[in-house]
Amino acid sequence: MKFLLRIAAAIDALNTTIGRWMSWLILFCTLTSAVTATLRYTLDWGSNALLEAQWFMFGLVFLFCSAWTLWEGGHVRIDILHAKLPPVVQIWIEILGALLFLLPACLLIAIDAWNYFLIAFQTREASPNPGGLLWWPLKLAIPVAFVLLSLQGISETIKNIAILTGDRPLPVRKGGH
Repeated sequence: MKFLLRIAAAIDALNTTIGRWMSWLILFCTLTSAVTATLRYTLDWGSNALLEAQWFMFGLVFLFCSAWTLWEGGHVRIDILHAKLPPVVQIWIEILGALLFLLPACLLIAIDAWNYFLIAFQTREASPNPGGLLWWPLKLAIPVAFVLLSLQGISETIKNIAILTGDRPLPVRKGGH
């Protein structure tokens, strides 16, 4: 179990690092939005590339911070019911939820998104708007982000199993870590 917990810790560290770096895109997205609005209203000049860059940054934050949010215990749960259950039952729900729902859904989305990316890459998909950006690079982020979310689901499952086996104490805070 110690080896699996080291793997879980490595996954946690990877997703935390990625999430923290990606969260900086919120600042850049905000600055890009401010620059876009300023240029539009002061100089009557607009840029499809700037608008699309905002969408891309927001999408990257959403995608790459999902695994970090899972680690933090920030995803929506049925808290009203979940909070009233004994801790061992909560942990079993987390394990079964990850194995039956989270991991299969993430892997199906990652596989489908990989094919979606390949088509976009082969056709060199780009914005239909004048001056827009290439779209195919962003589409690579979708399968990568869902693989990272799957890895985090595996990490959370390992940690929850470790709690059930006594190799790890019950969590003090919300989340399963």
